[in-house]
Amino acid sequence: MYPEPSNTVQQELGYRDVVRIGQEYATSSGYDVVEVAEAVQTRPNYWRIRFGLAPRGSGKLLDVEFDEARRQVVGSTEVGGAAGRVTPGP
Repeated sequence: MYPEPSNTVQQELGYRDVVRIGQEYATSSGYDVVEVAEAVQTRPNYWRIRFGLAPRGSGKLLDVEFDEARRQVVGSTEVGGAAGRVTPGP
């Protein structure tokens, strides 16, 4: 029997999973991700992951909305560059 991990450890593991799944979604949607600019929990079980897009320094970003409870992307928005683009989730 193993002891329950601390809340900090559980939150860190959740963060890593959210970022990984968000990055997989962005890549499979044809985006060239160069960095994770930010990942914040916007409300219980919902995250916004902001990725910097290629080319580095272009100012193009992709915001991915993630439902941690369902473990799936629920939407994304491209911001920066000439115009923003909203992409509904699966």
